Amino acid sequence: MIQKISLSLITLFTLSNTNLVASELKPMIQVGYDFGGETLATVEHYDYYNGYDTSKVRAGQGFSFEAGAAVEIPNNAIELQFLVGYKFDRESSYNGSVTWDQIPFTALAMINANRWKFGGGITYHLNPKLSGNFTGYDNGRYFDDSVDDEYENSVGGVVQVQYMMSEAAAVGLRGTFIDYKLKSDSSVVANGNSVGINFSYKFGNHSEFR
Repeated sequence: MIQKISLSLITLFTLSNTNLVASELKPMIQVGYDFGGETLATVEHYDYYNGYDTSKVRAGQGFSFEAGAAVEIPNNAIELQFLVGYKFDRESSYNGSVTWDQIPFTALAMINANRWKFGGGITYHLNPKLSGNFTGYDNGRYFDDSVDDEYENSVGGVVQVQYMMSEAAAVGLRGTFIDYKLKSDSSVVANGNSVGINFSYKFGNHSEFR
């Protein structure tokens, strides 16, 4: 009995290692920029030549930097991606700035078809927050205008399509569908839906198609 159990454990361990080797796990990075979402803040700028202008901080907009891993299964068209990163949008003026940021965790299942990859998954945004401060004088009166709005962690959906420029590099479009609920007032919900462009690079692949 002991011998049979030992052999079974050895067999199970061997099969597990075989599956891990068969599925190629490769580190990857991804950078992108998203457009869209509800306006959270408006910042006024002054230009000597053009006068006053405004810029908006939006719930779905901003730069993103992600890192993680891609799981490639040989003889299978499916690729799994797991990423964690930092996304932010920031607008500033001579007397202050405002920043909207969060930490996204994203899991995707992509289908490979020739040089195209398309698929989708889920994303979880941790610690969404709008923070900033502006100080100065208005008609001779000093003001200190600040914001520190914390939103609840949010779950959303992602769809993505990419074109593989090489076996390692890809460029594409991503759509994100998500809402952010204000912690201090759950009736306040910011729409963070966005469309963006991204560039990804997988380490361990050849730099060109063969």
